[in-house]
Amino acid sequence: MTEKSFKKQVIHLLAVTVLTTSSLGGAVLATTPVASATTVSQSKIKINEKTAVKKFNKQFKNVKVDEIQLETKGNKFVYEISGSDNQKEYSAHVNAKSGKVTNAHSEPIDNGDQKTHLDLDKLISRKKANQIAEKAAKNGKGQSWTLENENGTPVWEIEVVNGHKSTDVKINAQSKEVLNVEQDD
Repeated sequence: MTEKSFKKQVIHLLAVTVLTTSSLGGAVLATTPVASATTVSQSKIKINEKTAVKKFNKQFKNVKVDEIQLETKGNKFVYEISGSDNQKEYSAHVNAKSGKVTNAHSEPIDNGDQKTHLDLDKLISRKKANQIAEKAAKNGKGQSWTLENENGTPVWEIEVVNGHKSTDVKINAQSKEVLNVEQDD
């Protein structure tokens, strides 16, 4: 399913939900099933997060990374990397297959916006975190990954998808401890 047709389907489902809710006086008696989550093969991921960060750092010199996301955009995986220095916040997309950097931009840091940088050399890789998450979820394949600090702890959050179901797994990126497993219905 293309991203465009998926968006059309979601818009249609939202419209049906709004009309149903309106005709029922605000009460929702039935739910409309959401389109099945499409999975993209992880074999399309050719570069790891460290290589993606190197590409980011070629674009933005001396910037410390605050967050790394890897998600599907259409039928490809794209890293979304955010970082900062003392004056600005930076972000860029890095194609996980080609390594091409796009959507690079920067903006001044908001006053009081405190960022905690990631030290990738001290953290488990996305691949290792994915193995742990898939085991914790029991079924499915990882489809999106986020590495960021939560209350001073570096955490991998992985969405594991199995057909229509997804499970969010949070893992301490230093100790490999599974912090939370939450199934979405």
